[in-house]
Amino acid sequence: MAENRMALLGAMAVVAQPLFYVVFGLLYPQPHENVWLRLTMAILGLPIVFESLIPKRWRHLLPSYWLIYITASLPLFSTYMLLMNGLSPVWLAYQLACVMLVFMLFDARASLVSVLVGCGLGALLDLFFHHPEIPYGSLGPFVAVWLFAGAGAVICDLSRAIAWRVRTHSLQSVTATISHELRTPLASIRLAALGLDRHFPELIAGYDAAIAAGLIKPRMRARSLAIVRELAETVSSEAEHAQVTIEMLLAAAQATSQQAMGRVDAGATVAAAAARYPYGSASERERVRVEIKDNFVFLGWAPALTNVIFNLLKNSIHYTAKKTDAIIYVQVDCTEDGRGRIVVFDSGTGISPGTLPRVFERYVSGKDRPDTALGIGLAYCQDVVLKMSGTIACSSREGIFTRFVITFPRLQEDAPSAA
Repeated sequence: MAENRMALLGAMAVVAQPLFYVVFGLLYPQPHENVWLRLTMAILGLPIVFESLIPKRWRHLLPSYWLIYITASLPLFSTYMLLMNGLSPVWLAYQLACVMLVFMLFDARASLVSVLVGCGLGALLDLFFHHPEIPYGSLGPFVAVWLFAGAGAVICDLSRAIAWRVRTHSLQSVTATISHELRTPLASIRLAALGLDRHFPELIAGYDAAIAAGLIKPRMRARSLAIVRELAETVSSEAEHAQVTIEMLLAAAQATSQQAMGRVDAGATVAAAAARYPYGSASERERVRVEIKDNFVFLGWAPALTNVIFNLLKNSIHYTAKKTDAIIYVQVDCTEDGRGRIVVFDSGTGISPGTLPRVFERYVSGKDRPDTALGIGLAYCQDVVLKMSGTIACSSREGIFTRFVITFPRLQEDAPSAA
């Protein structure tokens, strides 16, 4: 939960350490206040503040380091200083604030681990550096207060999780209802467009013949007539695009786990998805290149993989629209360790560093997206890929490229066929 705000919260933690030394060491002196210990805590937080300077191969360790740092700088440090100062009211308030802050930063499970480990290590350090003024016999009431505060924090975290789940389920329900109601009129519009496309050329030909014979005078400009000629194709294309979008929304709202998984030919499914995608223009279609280098089969749902490719193509097409030389490259191959891999690469505008760590979160959309964007497409992709025992990762450099990599465990040849 706090991973997306690591740099800001890390900076606050680094600045807070010397500031509290000024308060507890100079303005309102407290026993055992140590400037070197404060500076050590501040220095340990610097890697979090300057996360953008850390090499990419080490950045995946930052969330774990963040949890360890928070555990050490908040519950461990505050518990140790509370006991060292004989349970003074000042340090009791400081320690309780630190514990509550931990529960605000992380989910209930991570918070409990952080608080229990931190407070336990703080107590062990105090036992090691035992001071006779500590009234251990009076810890009972304080423990009761800590337990009450911890229980309240856990309940609040659970309430937040329940609210998030209700919001997600409500969106899925509304999406499914609206999508279902729109499928029939969209199908009717597409059928009407197909009929118009079949018979309209005859009307245009008759109009041209009448003009050539001098029976009527041309009342339409050449440009307007060209637009009318393409009208049927435009209506059909837009209806098909809306229909595919509706199918993606329905797929995101339905519980895929209720369907039986089977063999999925990755190469054939990806190629069919790229060919079937409702491109808005010929230039969009020409922008997409598909290459099957090393095909593989995995256990999953072919329609789900199709929707994943649709979502990734939709994003790539949007973010390459402003770059005339941009390309979208879709490749199917295998990794060195034998896993199947699908790569969707585009040389578009990329993703900003602030948004990149959150691309798979629900309701998160990149910049320059239309107001109708819900931010559920990539979250759906991650959910579906994980259900099929796969992984999906995103790397990007703003203004240069975006790359999605999907991996699946390859299936043996004697596996059952997909339904």
